[in-house]
Amino acid sequence: MISTLNTIMQIRGASGANRLLYYFGRLPLVGKLVNDSVYSRTSLKKIFTIVALILKIIWGFLTKFAYLGLIVYLPVVLAAKELTLPEQYDLYLQVLVLLSFGVGTVSNAIILEPKRDKYICVKLMRLPADKYMHAVLTLRALTFFIYFVPAMMVFAHVYSAPLWQGVLLSLLLSLWRIAGEALHLWIFDTREIVLVKKNGLVWSAIGVGYLLAFVPLYRGNALMDMDGVLFNLSLSVALVVLGALSALYIGRYPGYRNAVDAVTKIDDPLLDMGRMMKEANRKQVETQEKDFTSNQLRPGQFADKTGYAYLNAIFFSRHRRFLIQPIQRRLLIIGALFAAGLLILLTAPDTFSNLVQYIMSALPMLVIVMSFTSIGERVCKAMFFNCDLSLLRYGFYRERSAVLSNFRVRLLRISGLNLIPAAAICVVVNVLILLSGENWGMTDTLIFSGAILGLSLFFSVHHLFMYYIFQPYSTELNVKNPFFSIMNSIVLGVGIICMQFQSTPAHFAVTVLFVSVAYVLIALFLVYRYAAKTFRVK
Repeated sequence: MISTLNTIMQIRGASGANRLLYYFGRLPLVGKLVNDSVYSRTSLKKIFTIVALILKIIWGFLTKFAYLGLIVYLPVVLAAKELTLPEQYDLYLQVLVLLSFGVGTVSNAIILEPKRDKYICVKLMRLPADKYMHAVLTLRALTFFIYFVPAMMVFAHVYSAPLWQGVLLSLLLSLWRIAGEALHLWIFDTREIVLVKKNGLVWSAIGVGYLLAFVPLYRGNALMDMDGVLFNLSLSVALVVLGALSALYIGRYPGYRNAVDAVTKIDDPLLDMGRMMKEANRKQVETQEKDFTSNQLRPGQFADKTGYAYLNAIFFSRHRRFLIQPIQRRLLIIGALFAAGLLILLTAPDTFSNLVQYIMSALPMLVIVMSFTSIGERVCKAMFFNCDLSLLRYGFYRERSAVLSNFRVRLLRISGLNLIPAAAICVVVNVLILLSGENWGMTDTLIFSGAILGLSLFFSVHHLFMYYIFQPYSTELNVKNPFFSIMNSIVLGVGIICMQFQSTPAHFAVTVLFVSVAYVLIALFLVYRYAAKTFRVK
């Protein structure tokens, strides 16, 4: 098994090193140091393989912290911050058990997971299926436990619980996942059913699990005494025995070749993620016959425009569905929330007063709200597929003047569209606060509205900046640039961190405006400096 694991790690390491070299070569300035010859330099490839392995290990730890922090801990803090630490800990354990022990076991199975890595190793490189699965499952079980331990201990400490509970919880979860793998394998062996491919069942389990996990948070109490049940000696011993028996069953299972064949069919869309994502992404942004109405094809409609302004006017006219419909949906949601607020005002004044108090203190949360309100990312994807993908093959379209001219026109259009729902949010929130009779003067109104409009412009620039600097989309519309995902994750993470800020609305609004202006200036500088080099078809 050691030699098989070593072969698998070499394959994964080489693949990771190649990806790292490729994207390193796309960085401004330092990317010039990388050319095609570096792929044949063994010593350099070994260095990048080690770097890729280190990054993967770091990413493994970070994902567990992010999962426990953002998915489990944060909802408990936001919904039940007035409860005592032991009560919050019970809710935290309940969410963790339902999501990790419940949903995760149903929706995730390494043994029967359609994966390209499995296809390459078993089908192409002819590794024995049983040895491959034994090596992969052993590695998975060990890393799963190791990655979880630090995060579990940190959050146990946050709730003033003993650190050993974090270690024990990591061990029990790892053993339970081994039992889950054995269950998936047994169902396949007896019923010839690949459970993770039953989308209806999997998504039903996900929906029920998330409802059971998060709805009780607003009741303020867990369904049971999770601390007493989960760390009970009998349960711990039972899970250890169950995990050992499951590992024994997995180790002695004779039919791994059939299991691998069932999930590595070359025409399986779950295996060929590129084809599956390509088809899904194309459907998301492709034009339809109904998009071309007689008004949109009227001759001389844009006679007053020339050059790239004319080109973009035609594009936005013929793709109104990607612009108008998202704005309409957002306005409809904002209007529905406004109507709900008025209804609460008429039927439950006390509840309305509490709601307004929450809104007045929830300005940090609007950072996340405005990120989802922006239509920039979808519009950029539509522009690439329906316009830039074809035109970027011509030299004149990649010239600096053409790139910057298109950028200016698109920035103005996207910013104008994003300001519509932002202005609606400003109106709705200010009207509700004024109707409540709270002390909300003109200064407060201007500060609040300025922060919302500033965030709207921030995300308008952000999405277009990311598109022109990183150009993340391939010809299949997949996101192939990790720096694009990393930057978006950082912005989202900053927004989530902002939700924890305890400051006056005025101070927070000023900070938001200052950061937004600084980011916009830096983004515009980078676009004007580097976009002509980075805006390419990949």
